[in-house]
Amino acid sequence: MKPLHLFACCSLIIILTGCPCKRCYEYHKKNNSEYNIIVSSLRNKYYPDTTITFKPSGIMKPYSYSIIPISDPLEDIVKSMPQDTLSFFIFHADTVNKYPLEILQWDYKILRRYDLSSQDIITLKNKYGIPEIPYPPDERMKYMKMYPQYGK
Repeated sequence: MKPLHLFACCSLIIILTGCPCKRCYEYHKKNNSEYNIIVSSLRNKYYPDTTITFKPSGIMKPYSYSIIPISDPLEDIVKSMPQDTLSFFIFHADTVNKYPLEILQWDYKILRRYDLSSQDIITLKNKYGIPEIPYPPDERMKYMKMYPQYGK
């Protein structure tokens, strides 16, 4: 079967039968900067400990976005966490490629970290009701927890 026909068949099945997963939710990561970034989220049950405990992966090109499928609404996921906080770490892709994990941790080589509550996630929803996590932070994020602080 040709790829175009396969795509059309799969699309038609989803339209007729609904989404194949039980529940379909998503959030968007947006790179509004002029350079490649990496955005990683951390469900940190030890928050406010924001130690980098993972190797960042998944490059986002300048002025792009990616759709992240999830099983439950993002605000519900955050609400269910012990501290009602989900941390997003934004790295410059060149920094991640240049340094080992130990240096990223020790020198905290991040562009920014967002510590978002369930209410913050609701505030970041677009006109379609989908949360968007932008970098750099926009005006809606002025009073949200982040490091370095908004405007710096």
